[in-house]
Amino acid sequence: MIRYVLLTSAVLLGACAQTPLPPLTESQARVELDGDVGSTVRAYRLDGTPQWHLRFDDLSAGPHELQVRYEFEIPTGGSVQGVFSSGRRTCIMAVSHAFEGGQHYRFALARRGWRPAGWLYDQSGNLLARASEVRCGPGV
Repeated sequence: MIRYVLLTSAVLLGACAQTPLPPLTESQARVELDGDVGSTVRAYRLDGTPQWHLRFDDLSAGPHELQVRYEFEIPTGGSVQGVFSSGRRTCIMAVSHAFEGGQHYRFALARRGWRPAGWLYDQSGNLLARASEVRCGPGV
């Protein structure tokens, strides 16, 4: 019986595992999306084209504009829901950069009270660009 439970657990956990990304080619750049705790970050637009995945596919080298949908918690103190409850806010954030092939980048996002903030870093942790807020609010 224990073997059956262990085998079933292993199969179910294996089904949830992500497949590793393929190695990065010299003509492509990879961008990792990194949000703070309690937030959700997903790819939104690449050079104006809607994206339907959680992350961006590997980018060709050259200039690109990345837009992400960033949902984060905000305090709602004093609202009808109560002093200690929290709400959610959704914003579109954009960053433009000339990406180099064979490089890894990190698009980091964090909340600053009610406002979002974002930065693009290279694989060494150097700040390359600051993200701008495109819009926030309902329906985003």
